[in-house]
Amino acid sequence: MTDKQITLESLPFAYGGPFCTVRFKASPEDFIVNEVLGFEPSGQGEHFCLLVKKTGQNTVWVADQLARFLGINKRQVSYCGLKDRHAVTRQWFSLPFPIKKEVDWGLFKVPGVEIERAVRHHRKLKRGTHEGNEFHIRLYGEFPEKQSLEQRLDIIKKQGVPNYFGEQRFGIAGDNIRAAEESFIKQTLSRMSPNKRSILLSTARSVLFNKVLASRVADHSWNQYLSGDVLQFNDGNTIIKADAIDDAILKRFAAGELFATGPLWGEGELLTAHEVATMEKTIAQSVSLFADGLVHAGLKQQRRSLVLLPKQLSWSWPSEDCLELNFFLAKGLFATTVIRELVEWGDYQIT
Repeated sequence: MTDKQITLESLPFAYGGPFCTVRFKASPEDFIVNEVLGFEPSGQGEHFCLLVKKTGQNTVWVADQLARFLGINKRQVSYCGLKDRHAVTRQWFSLPFPIKKEVDWGLFKVPGVEIERAVRHHRKLKRGTHEGNEFHIRLYGEFPEKQSLEQRLDIIKKQGVPNYFGEQRFGIAGDNIRAAEESFIKQTLSRMSPNKRSILLSTARSVLFNKVLASRVADHSWNQYLSGDVLQFNDGNTIIKADAIDDAILKRFAAGELFATGPLWGEGELLTAHEVATMEKTIAQSVSLFADGLVHAGLKQQRRSLVLLPKQLSWSWPSEDCLELNFFLAKGLFATTVIRELVEWGDYQIT
């Protein structure tokens, strides 16, 4: 397998490809991400939840600075997910601190980092605790086909885009893919830290999922129902197995309440049937090193929607050479997956 086979630029497009080339992340202020917890911290308990605004800094480094400020082990600082360094982001961190002790957060002085809220909570934040992220993105360049681009945005708002895992999942220049391959060949996963092991297993799963989705984009079935599909409600929380799909379910699929899914590979029987199961098994065999490695690692079969439907999608033109996009994505979804259906861009550092 080559890295080129899984990069976003090499995967098929749903709507014909990008209109033009733009400057993406020209400055941190052009890529703003606001993490949405989906709940309000309780206001009491042995943990602090901190809403931190960071500019040009990565999540792990900020967590280290918070730990140093309080004099605690950096492993005690937790967060819902990693956020891009080359951006202005607001995200939540949590850390344990005795109830009887107070903290003057105004004394925390770190360049590019600002604590906007500090609220007590009864438990620490875990990875994936948050609901999702708001994105405010500015793209710069020449836009010769503005009308066509806006028409495509209208389509995306109604129909979504293929739900590819973004290049961030695969590391800089696809390094995580090579590391995952090596770990399966040399059987070194069991000797790795839990975090590193999780990253490489997620990489392997993402490669396989993207290949299945690419196949369905290529034959225009990524947003269609095929015999044997497993469906998922567009809130992402409930799936319907192939043998439970009836006419009433198909009506809800046609109304956009449900999407077809692809495999997050692991042990156990596929939930799909008929032609879909055959296709998924064939693709898994083409990357058998990853498929077999995921089974051996003990991961269970799961499903992920083939469709990414950005919520609250809007756009504007602050200037002739600037397109501003605003939308919300649930956790685990990638903004670059939306943008690639409109424009292409040069390399940027992924951190």
